[in-house]
Amino acid sequence: MNMIEKTLGNRYTILEEIGGGGMAVVYKARDTLLNRIVSIKVLRPEFAGDADFVRRFRREAQAAASLSHPNIVNIYDVGQQDGLYYIVMEYIEGKTLKELIRLKAPVPPMEVIEIGKQICDALECAHKNKIIHRDIKSHNIIITPEGRVKVADFGIARAATDTTITNTGSVFGSVHYFSPEQARSDEVDERSDIYSLGVVMYEALTGRLPFEGQTPVAVALKQIQERPVPISDIIPGFPEELENIVEKCMAKAPEERFQSASELKQELNDISRHSNIVNFKPYELERTMVLNNIQKEQFSKTFPKNPGSAARKTRKPSILRNLAVVLLTVTLFGAFSYLGAALARKYFEVPEVTVPNVVGLNEEDAINKLVQQNLKYTADRVFDKAPAGQVIDQDPKGGETIKVNHPPINLVISQGPKTNRVPRIIGFSEQEGVAALTNSGFTVGSITREYSEEYPEGVIIDQNPRADLLLPEKTAINFTVSLGPEIKQSNTPVLIGKTLDDAKKLLEEQKLQIGTITKKASDAVPENTVMEQNPKPGDLIGPEGTVDLVVSSGPLKIKKFNLNIPLPSQPSEFTIKVIISDDRGENRLVYSKKHTPEDSPLIIPVEGAGVMDVEVWLDDKPLLKETY
Repeated sequence: MNMIEKTLGNRYTILEEIGGGGMAVVYKARDTLLNRIVSIKVLRPEFAGDADFVRRFRREAQAAASLSHPNIVNIYDVGQQDGLYYIVMEYIEGKTLKELIRLKAPVPPMEVIEIGKQICDALECAHKNKIIHRDIKSHNIIITPEGRVKVADFGIARAATDTTITNTGSVFGSVHYFSPEQARSDEVDERSDIYSLGVVMYEALTGRLPFEGQTPVAVALKQIQERPVPISDIIPGFPEELENIVEKCMAKAPEERFQSASELKQELNDISRHSNIVNFKPYELERTMVLNNIQKEQFSKTFPKNPGSAARKTRKPSILRNLAVVLLTVTLFGAFSYLGAALARKYFEVPEVTVPNVVGLNEEDAINKLVQQNLKYTADRVFDKAPAGQVIDQDPKGGETIKVNHPPINLVISQGPKTNRVPRIIGFSEQEGVAALTNSGFTVGSITREYSEEYPEGVIIDQNPRADLLLPEKTAINFTVSLGPEIKQSNTPVLIGKTLDDAKKLLEEQKLQIGTITKKASDAVPENTVMEQNPKPGDLIGPEGTVDLVVSSGPLKIKKFNLNIPLPSQPSEFTIKVIISDDRGENRLVYSKKHTPEDSPLIIPVEGAGVMDVEVWLDDKPLLKETY
């Protein structure tokens, strides 16, 4: 599919393809809304068709988008269009650490330490936010021209590792950096990222990976079972302190590694002041390799493998030639030694200066303080709650002693709070409005509710601030939700004492409905007259409201008859109770006396009004229940 000039999300116009891997293709694009260049990572079709993977991919990307740190590639947006799933990221100019290693390996220890410290800063931020990278490798680390380290793809690897992937270019491409627990598919934590960082430092320092193999499985087994060749075996004289740190990072058991990124950074800080590390330069290794090659070449010329053939060419003694080789070797060795000593003297003779603390100053004042100390500077600008233009961080920190030819002091300068465009939520349901505000980076302010003839209940009818304003993230947006049309209530009329016909007529005049009508006998209220009503007279009632009525059925009609109750032969004595429920009342006890079996049959005269429910109890057990 040709993606060039395609626009995603109505704002991101694809400019060119700049890279890709087994999982996605990366494009350079322009954000037309904010007029800035961004990177867009578009999922390959084989992953976009996997619903479970896409769900995990979006969830992990959204979680990683919450990270904001100078050493982390920012994620701006996550979207979907026409079956394409994409992530919008910060666009970084620079080379990957993998490219840097290919160009200049072995990388000087001090440079590797500086890169490692910045990666630690990125990991510490992520780990504090409960996000594990899971795919730290030199390909995912970008070095800007100013020397700033940017770590990419935070959290994205989890979506991949949770899904069965057959594309060996995606997951298997990272097996050289896997921790042993990842290779075993065990649970991973922050210490797995520490292991992978150890592999990255090993690769940068030596120019080669600690484990190689014919297949990914073979490499994974080596990650689990074998130990890497010590760096000092590859580079003679390599500083023991730095070698020990790398080996501790790559310990097979997580509990034997550094337990946090901050702990590892502290160790790197401590050894960066050791003179044997400061003085150790890759040119010493290169000089040794050059001398070795020269000596081997001269040796092969002086002592060929087939001396007979050489003798046939000339039989003159080769003493002068051998002497020339020795003199050349000594001269070269002395020249390199002198050059190394001169470079070392030049390094140590550079004057030192104390870095001023400029955190909290505005950009102009901070730069003036650095210039006064003959220090250069670079600047990264990030969104922050601090006022725009204020320095919020610096590296090296204030108070540290450095040489005046130290790489530029990196200033992190606030751009002020990140601004977003307020979405229009009028016409949304309350739930939809809250989601739209949250997804746009705003918070929900006060919610009021009002009657509305125009909008149905539950729909947002007003918002403040209004839509399309550019406001800082987390600004509270207030809105009003409709209660629907206002119900104009009135007082329920007095119906008690009116005939049923008059009550119906009055309710009809006031556009009220008659509910249930219940008949009830009464000696005091004439027949067909309202005795009770609900709602009660004077209570508020809305249009088309319903009123229930209780109407008199006239005087009570009394029934009298005898109960004929057969008694049991056991026990020897018991209590007989008679309970009646009728129009006179519920559960009226009308008879209670002790009897013996000899009293059977027992004749008890009773009377009641209307429908009578009669219950006979023997002690606490029901004996008879009838309706009359």
